[in-house]
This record gives sequence, structure tokens and C-alpha cells, in this order.
Amino acid sequence: MTSDKLHIILAPPCTQPPAPLSGTQPSGAAAPEPIQIDTAARTVAIDGRQIDVPRLEFDLLAHLVLNPRRAFTRQQLMAAVWPDCRSSDRTVDVHIARLRRRLGPGRRKLISTVFGIGYKYLPTP
Repeated sequence: MTSDKLHIILAPPCTQPPAPLSGTQPSGAAAPEPIQIDTAARTVAIDGRQIDVPRLEFDLLAHLVLNPRRAFTRQQLMAAVWPDCRSSDRTVDVHIARLRRRLGPGRRKLISTVFGIGYKYLPTP
């Protein structure tokens, strides 16, 4: 006797619409994000150009980019990104400064300082 089993494979929803067939975007379409994070491959691309980012900075940038427009305190970032680290909150400031240098002058403002709170990622409008 055979038993019939139904297997359901759930795929995550597509987060990006398919690219247009022509080389141009339709009018009114949002511009692609300047920072692309691939958490599975642990890669960062800025304007389509891959850059090397050390592990701790990658984790921090990925957390900010994957939670756009949300302000995080330094303590929240430490707990989310480096839960076992016992360093001071200034560690976050140092890594943010390094990330801003890596992003370059045209993109460093994407990581915004929220005075009295911490930091947030502001994608392009």
C-alpha cells in the first residue's frame, strides 16, 4: 500500500520586481538602491560595484540597510550585531566612521546620525 503525500515548498516572496526588458526604467519607477546587501553571500555592492567589507562592518551595515529609516541606539546596535561583545558604545561610532569612509563621499550620508539616539540608514527617495 502506498501513501500519497503532498509536499509544499514555500518560497520567499520576490522582493524586487522583474527588471524591465529595455535598458531604461519606466517613468515614475524608483531608482535602484545604491547599497545592495546579499546576506547569504555576505557581499556588499555600492552602485553595482562590489566592495570588500570586514565582518563586523558588514554585520552593522546589513542590519541598518535591512531596517531602513529606523533609528537605532548604540546599545541596540551592539545587542543586534555583536551580542557577545563587551566593548563600549564607542565601538559602534568607530565602525560607522569606517563604513562611511568605505561608502565614499557621495554615499556616506546614507548612514545618518540621529543626534541623542544613534544611527539609521536613509535610502535614496
